[in-house]
Amino acid sequence: MDDPQNIPDASAPEKSVDPGAGPEPVLHGYPPPGPRMELTGELTSAIAPQRQAAEIRGTTVAAYEDAALRRRSFRHNLFLLLSLALAAFILTAWILVRLDAPLGFFFSGPQEIVRAQLRALDRGELRPAYDMFSARYRGQVSFDTWHELFVRHWRMFHANVVRSEMPALSGPGVTLEIYLHGADDKDYRARFTLIRSDGRWWIDDVHWTQEADERDFSRT
Repeated sequence: MDDPQNIPDASAPEKSVDPGAGPEPVLHGYPPPGPRMELTGELTSAIAPQRQAAEIRGTTVAAYEDAALRRRSFRHNLFLLLSLALAAFILTAWILVRLDAPLGFFFSGPQEIVRAQLRALDRGELRPAYDMFSARYRGQVSFDTWHELFVRHWRMFHANVVRSEMPALSGPGVTLEIYLHGADDKDYRARFTLIRSDGRWWIDDVHWTQEADERDFSRT
């Protein structure tokens, strides 16, 4: 008889065994694999705002760099424009000085006195021109002598200034050489010596010389 203790329980299910399946591999040092995780809609919706924020930050940085580059370019162009304007102003001023009236290079002091006498001589105003000489000169050369000299060489005294040298110190005064072209189509050089007395400049000596043959027409 069969042992009733060895009779299999009819109610207990039998486990099916796959003969081809081997034992599951065990990875030493790693936790057993858990259930697979899949991206759900909630996880995707959480990543999307972060990605959008990163894109906004990148766009903002690019816009800021572009604005900074534009500002640097604007400052460079403005500096270049101002430099060109300054250079044009200097060049224009230099041209105007060169093309201005022949005596436009005079400024003040001795040059003003020489300019005033040359203008007076060109207009035939002998007395004002004579009064610009120093007391020493007028003591040696009378007005009548001066008048006679002017009448004799009036074409020379009606002259246009061509150029002028810079004033040079000469003892207690200064000397100034003027190059002129007379009404007789001849070139002259007038050398003025000026001194300062009583708070103003006086013509103390003058030499008119024709450039071609170096003849001295007026000398004191």
